[in-house]
Amino acid sequence: MELDQQVEQVAAIFHQDPKNKVFANEKLLLASVLEESGNEISAEKLVTIIKSYEDDNLSGADEELYDAAVYCCNVLARKCFAEDVEDEDEEVDFNLTWLHEDDGSVFAEIRPA
Repeated sequence: MELDQQVEQVAAIFHQDPKNKVFANEKLLLASVLEESGNEISAEKLVTIIKSYEDDNLSGADEELYDAAVYCCNVLARKCFAEDVEDEDEEVDFNLTWLHEDDGSVFAEIRPA
């Protein structure tokens, strides 16, 4: 499933029962990296990049991949929290929290700022 389809699916589920947060799972984050950077990375590489970001130790190459992963979070924030979810130019301020699972996977919690 392509990134746009995944984002639309998450947003549609969100709008059925809106909350003050939405989640981007690892599959969505990896699709975002592929779509935005053209690089297919492993789940392990994604976790390493996010941990490097959290430790304020992100290299230049990994920063591009991090930004590519966060792209889907920007889109989800707009699709879920914007006044006009169809306005692609509307910017939504949001807070992003990285959550790490016991199995080593990671996902993003996105909240409006």
